[in-house]
Amino acid sequence: MPDINIEMLYPRFVFHKQYADADLSPNFNERLKKVAIEDAVANRVPAGGHERAIGTKATHLAHLRHNFLMDATDPVVGEFAQMVDTSIREYLSAVYHYDHEGDIEMMSDTFWQSRERGENVGINCHTHFRADLVVTYYVENGLDPQEDNPLRKGAVRFYDPQNLGVRTWPNNNPGVFTNGWFHLVPKVGSLVIFEGHMPHDSTYFGGAERLCIPVMCDVKTGRSHDKSTLAQILQNKGGSNDD
Repeated sequence: MPDINIEMLYPRFVFHKQYADADLSPNFNERLKKVAIEDAVANRVPAGGHERAIGTKATHLAHLRHNFLMDATDPVVGEFAQMVDTSIREYLSAVYHYDHEGDIEMMSDTFWQSRERGENVGINCHTHFRADLVVTYYVENGLDPQEDNPLRKGAVRFYDPQNLGVRTWPNNNPGVFTNGWFHLVPKVGSLVIFEGHMPHDSTYFGGAERLCIPVMCDVKTGRSHDKSTLAQILQNKGGSNDD
């Protein structure tokens, strides 16, 4: 079984599940890496921009907005989506003692960063405020063997959303984390879950390449917002203001 750690932060939660090869189907990471890299290359922002472009071609963070989980047809992507779904249900059960039986909606981009292209500088602090939960899975994490500084290992950092910073008194309560930021150094097979509104970034990556797959997820319940366009709202109303 994968190793699982749950950290309560601020108080919000970071769920870290570490898969070993024995926990996965044969050659899972190798198969997923091939498909995800093809997707990352296909969805780089082209010269001249694109209507689905996020950012500009000048930065490695730019990409075309799409849903990797829907666009890719290889069966390994279905395996991955099932892994994400199962892990979110584990998170909800472990953290909130809630056994979710409804749907979970997902969309994903792929991020393939390489030192050769100067893309190992880290990722700026951001949130995913339109996603209930974010799942990030690390498919490749080729660190240099001599790199021992956690701030140069592509650590993912989570920041206090209230921006309170470090208290002047010690926190001796092991049940809650209150420092300004919490860092986690991922490995190949690391799956991390956190709430989308939590500010986070990643540090410089001292290695040849890194591939991670973030998945933005919404937990569908009877309390979920059901939004409609104006056209949909007017569709069954009948009449008009001119009558």
